[in-house]
Amino acid sequence: MHKFDEFIHQELAPHLDPGEGIELTGFLYTKSLKQVVVSSGLSLIGDGYFFAALTRKRMFVIATEMGIASLKMMNKELGEILYSDIKSIKPSGFLNQKMFVVELKDGRALTFRLNSLATHYASGQKQFIDRLIQLQKM
Repeated sequence: MHKFDEFIHQELAPHLDPGEGIELTGFLYTKSLKQVVVSSGLSLIGDGYFFAALTRKRMFVIATEMGIASLKMMNKELGEILYSDIKSIKPSGFLNQKMFVVELKDGRALTFRLNSLATHYASGQKQFIDRLIQLQKM
């Protein structure tokens, strides 16, 4: 297990229901490639990064931030999305740059991105979107 996976498990342990376990972890971000290019990479620093975890009933996101040299292991805010609140999940992207939009039943849409090669941040990075879609359909 990666140090970031251990951090995710540690942060979420108090929030899991009895019998609920983490099935998969991921590393998500909300910054667009265009935003990064226009800012000459400076927009990579700061907010817009999330550790994520999937359980059988919900997706957790832990807001964190990127420092100058690396990703910080910090919990700025914890959020959760129940699969029963999701209307649809729309994946897209190319090569290793993936994106998915979670449309909620209340009308909100949440856009997340991930780099499937960033497996040093989360062990479930390559399978994250597919497993999210599977769990939401259960």
